[in-house]
Amino acid sequence: MASDKLNRREFAGVALAGAALTQKVIAQSPSNPKPVDLAEWSYFWLGVERAPLARGTVVNGKQMYVEYWIPTQVRHPYSIVMVHGGGGQGTDWMGRPDGAPLDDKRGWAMQFLEEGFRVYVVDRPGHGRSPFHPDLMGPFPQQATTYEQVARQFTAPEKAEKPYGPQAMKHAQWPGTGVAGDPTVDQVAPGQGGSFLNDLEATHEIWKLRLGELLDKIGPAMIMSHSMGGPSAWIAAEARPNLVKGMIGVEPAGPPFGALKYGVTACKMTYDPPVTDASELKTVKVTPSQANADAYFLQAEPARKLKNLQNIPAVIVTSEASYHVPYDGGTLAFLKQAGVSIEQIYLPDKGINGNAHFMMMEKNNREVLQPILNWIAKVEKGAAITPAKSTETAMNLADLGHFWTGVERKKMPYGTIVTGQMYVQYLIPRQVRHPLPIVLVHGGGGSMLHYMGVNGMAGWAHYYAQEGYRVYLVDRPGHGRAPYHPDALGAITPHPTYESVTVDFKRGTQWPGTGDIGDPIVDQIQAGQNAAPRDNAMAHRMWAKAGAELLDKIGPAIIQVHSAGGPFGYLVANERPKQVKAIVNVEGGGEPFQGANVWGLTDVPLAFDPPVNDPKELAGGGHKLKNLAGIPIVYISGERSGRDGAGHVEYLKQAGCTAENLPLKSKGVLGNGHFMMLEKNRKQVFDVIKGWLDQNAKA
Repeated sequence: MASDKLNRREFAGVALAGAALTQKVIAQSPSNPKPVDLAEWSYFWLGVERAPLARGTVVNGKQMYVEYWIPTQVRHPYSIVMVHGGGGQGTDWMGRPDGAPLDDKRGWAMQFLEEGFRVYVVDRPGHGRSPFHPDLMGPFPQQATTYEQVARQFTAPEKAEKPYGPQAMKHAQWPGTGVAGDPTVDQVAPGQGGSFLNDLEATHEIWKLRLGELLDKIGPAMIMSHSMGGPSAWIAAEARPNLVKGMIGVEPAGPPFGALKYGVTACKMTYDPPVTDASELKTVKVTPSQANADAYFLQAEPARKLKNLQNIPAVIVTSEASYHVPYDGGTLAFLKQAGVSIEQIYLPDKGINGNAHFMMMEKNNREVLQPILNWIAKVEKGAAITPAKSTETAMNLADLGHFWTGVERKKMPYGTIVTGQMYVQYLIPRQVRHPLPIVLVHGGGGSMLHYMGVNGMAGWAHYYAQEGYRVYLVDRPGHGRAPYHPDALGAITPHPTYESVTVDFKRGTQWPGTGDIGDPIVDQIQAGQNAAPRDNAMAHRMWAKAGAELLDKIGPAIIQVHSAGGPFGYLVANERPKQVKAIVNVEGGGEPFQGANVWGLTDVPLAFDPPVNDPKELAGGGHKLKNLAGIPIVYISGERSGRDGAGHVEYLKQAGCTAENLPLKSKGVLGNGHFMMLEKNRKQVFDVIKGWLDQNAKA
């Protein structure tokens, strides 16, 4: 993550001096984070199940997204699986909101990676890249997440009108003011807002299935879970007791019973003696003697044991200033009574003070992580380490991380919400060999995953980083990691069907599977497809703003777009004409003046010369796209995609642009459909694009 004060060019240690820069080796120094050598970086989906609707076949919404990083030098025997809390997503673990790479304090996921762990970060169903849609899961929550909620619970509890308890006044570790207007909160609130089923028992049962599938795939692991995602650690151990080697609950959901009717979960657990229903667990109330400790419930003696958790080491981590302070002790006591070998890390006992519930994002997050690392070291002692195998996704990076742009605050009757946010994930190679970074923008219902390959195979993001480009991948507003709520983005379009995209997979001869319903590769693509806002003009305005802010942060760049994301390049170039140095349009956007493209290639006006106040004035021709003049533009099309850039490029030329139509067939690259970045010859297609950039994209 980054604050508005941080310049991403500084992060990379790259000084741009016009076209003079041909190669810059980024050296490790006190002002740069530790380099990260990756044997593998990719993602996968678990539990992709299809559901028939009247209008077509969809993924049913119960899938779980997993992104993973494997270091070249693995120094620990067990992977770490990180499961986020409440309305959050995997980004909660992935960075600090103040752009901390400058002082070598990344998020916990990256710190585990630096320590030599295999790292797997989950987006639970209905959260982050695992999309929520009312077609599948019922209505959106009545209210979007508010800045006021985020401040009171996480970032500034000490400033709340009604603090959750006296411990809130001890909070001192947030890296900003913690309230609306603080740039660091603008880097946290945009990622909040996921939702799933209203039935907690059914939700936990889905988690059990998915976590079991994950462990079957990756092998023995430690499970680290947070907040409302906290039961994931106990649930994973219930699902695969032989594969969970440690359970780390970072202020996990509690106290026992209530909604967690099986003690610390809402789903059924294996007890000894067995229970067939939660009502068989008889409880007694315990009133602690400690100040600021809530009463809690334990089992009436003789207590049943949690059979599958008994031989797995566990720890609960509690900070000084969190709302969990009064009741984490109850969770600890319940698990001990149930036969779990568990201890508590209470941070003040380690001399670590001032933290609240989002301790993984706070100023001293590395200090907080250290006692957890020490606990892990005890658990894993003596276990054998399996070396990493380098794959085609391997990269040598100076830095990796993420941030948000386009963030706006919108007043609602119930509080202040986020709208317009765009998620950006970046890869900075250790050897930067190109002066201009590349911004990769996905199409239609997709996300940046389209550039990250599929089934563990390298994608264009990997190829660009391996070639020495600084890479910035985008999830446009309402897509991927940028949560959707109608109060922020208006009405949503129907959930994408298989039938709407399989035609594009089957057109050519280069798709790596059958391209039809039932193709497991199509399942991996369709699992991440998002519906879009119905108001496309609103979306285009958001793209323009968020894209302009991105270039303000990273400097001059190349923009590469695809499919329905095609207008992004023109919109951002219109806002920042001096910052866009080339546009690579991979079958992006529709034909000029067709459909919603009432302004030529966009749904909102660009700068024309002579000026235009109404799109009808463009009918006579003669109007130039003032801010796009001089920017090299190329339109790439596949041999069998059914798209042809001739009309698109003809209009651009007529409007005074420097544009080129480049059918792949003209370069001897054959058989491609619309999703050429995922096809068998994607490296060959990439090489064509890179060749064009080498000739045309100048700093």
